[in-house]
Amino acid sequence: MTTTTAPYKAVFFDMGGVVVGSPFQGIADFEREHSLPVNYLNVAISRAGENGAFQRLERGEVDLWTFYEEFSQQLSDPLNVQAYAEYARLRGKAFDVKSFVAPKVNGRRLFHQMMGKAAAVNPCMVQAIAALRNAGYIVAALTNNFNYPTDERGQREQELILETTAHIASSASSPTSRPVPLASFSSSVAGAGAGALIMGQDQLKTLFDFYIESAILGLRKPDPAIYIKACEIAGVQPSEVVFLDDIGVNLKSAQGVGMKTIRVELGKPEKAVEELERVLGSGTRLVFPAESKL
Repeated sequence: MTTTTAPYKAVFFDMGGVVVGSPFQGIADFEREHSLPVNYLNVAISRAGENGAFQRLERGEVDLWTFYEEFSQQLSDPLNVQAYAEYARLRGKAFDVKSFVAPKVNGRRLFHQMMGKAAAVNPCMVQAIAALRNAGYIVAALTNNFNYPTDERGQREQELILETTAHIASSASSPTSRPVPLASFSSSVAGAGAGALIMGQDQLKTLFDFYIESAILGLRKPDPAIYIKACEIAGVQPSEVVFLDDIGVNLKSAQGVGMKTIRVELGKPEKAVEELERVLGSGTRLVFPAESKL
């Protein structure tokens, strides 16, 4: 195993939209399927602020079942229509606020669609993580997340999401629900499209040296405190970390504490891996042809 050189000792990865598919894609799909204006649900989620159902779930303040009820109520609130009208006005988008009726949104169904996207792994990111660990870098996940209840009902809820995702991922010839060793990931996904490998939360955690969760810490990005705490857990300084995320405000906050950041564009994880390879330099190889093995 080779060792890393200054200035970077660690790479932190966001999960949704980076290592796995983006929950935002699940929202977009739901909006399209239910004939809702683009970003209507994102506006509704943002309108609730830090005390919204989704935000509270990610801090571990409510259980999944309470979240479903509150999320449905929040997304169905008629006041979201006025909030979206203002959003549309500021962007010069046409929106007939008088004729639009606030939808009744099933929060559980939307959440399943969001989490289904977040169960499909981006193969190039998994390869990069394995290569980084082999090269001696500290590799951590830093994620706004939640934990499924550990009882039978909660585990079945996770299984339902995984089953739905596996069915939708038509490029997956045989999605697995069993952990796959790091060394075999490149051969498992070689030649398969992004999202071909389906993994649950417990399996995803095995990819990293540290799996740092908002629901455990009671902090969520972009709070600067979560970045400082993550560095303490990993045993590094912020200036020694490269952080990949798909959300601008999360990256800005990470920059504020001293991290080097890379934005992962929706649907373009390979581009971010190439940039990470350039940032680390020193011959660190993270980009592999589809037929190669680590």
